[in-house]
Amino acid sequence: MDLAACIEMLYTELTFEERFEAAKKDGFQAVEFWDWRDKDLFNIKNICDNIGIKVSNFSGNRETSMIDPEMEDPFLIEVENAVHAAKKIDCSTLMLLVQPLLPNDAALLPAGKLSDKEKQDQIIRVGKKVGKIAQDYDMEFVIEPLNTVLDHPDYFLNRSQLSFDIMRAIDNPRVKVLYDVYHMAMEDQDVFTDLEKNMDIIGYVHIADKPGRNEPGSGTLDYQRVFTLLIQLGYNGTLGFEFNPSGIDSRSVLKTVFEKYPNLVQG
Repeated sequence: MDLAACIEMLYTELTFEERFEAAKKDGFQAVEFWDWRDKDLFNIKNICDNIGIKVSNFSGNRETSMIDPEMEDPFLIEVENAVHAAKKIDCSTLMLLVQPLLPNDAALLPAGKLSDKEKQDQIIRVGKKVGKIAQDYDMEFVIEPLNTVLDHPDYFLNRSQLSFDIMRAIDNPRVKVLYDVYHMAMEDQDVFTDLEKNMDIIGYVHIADKPGRNEPGSGTLDYQRVFTLLIQLGYNGTLGFEFNPSGIDSRSVLKTVFEKYPNLVQG
């Protein structure tokens, strides 16, 4: 599996441009980031080509919602604009949220009152349209469940089984779950069972430890078991390092992670 550094959270002691080379030197095959509209895509493409690293993922929506019927058309327009941006930097995967996040990290609520069933049906409806965009542009989309207990209040898609049910209803191999181990562990979901039984619809994996959202090995999660399981299951997607390093220097923190989990590099 490829390893990707989230350069919104890692290497923040460096300039944005310097983070690409730092990630490459530390053994990452890719980097990921969040919004694309505040980035110089031409410069990113040049850096990636020059040092031999790729962008594995960035956000396909930051302003519009999948669960709000009133935002359906703007959402699809935002996603298609992100696809065009992705093509400029040879990125083939976009991550989607079912609701955009407000400045306080809470999720934007829909304009009208909707039942959970209506929200779920709307995600499926829009997800099928996203699948058509994926096919038209040769892209992959991964939809991310987030935790509501601490980080993102009011976010609808906060349980793993709900996300798996929705993805199976969308029924498109180009639309899968972005499984964030930290977020689902914060919701007390069974991470190991989730991975073991649903790898067919998991298209991307994010890692961070619980609590604190710091590097693996800093908290209570058994990451040796997580990494071993991913290897045993034959996961050949991307493993995104989306965490806040507990030390000031990202590179020394990452060195400790790779030393603690040598099967991660071998995997």
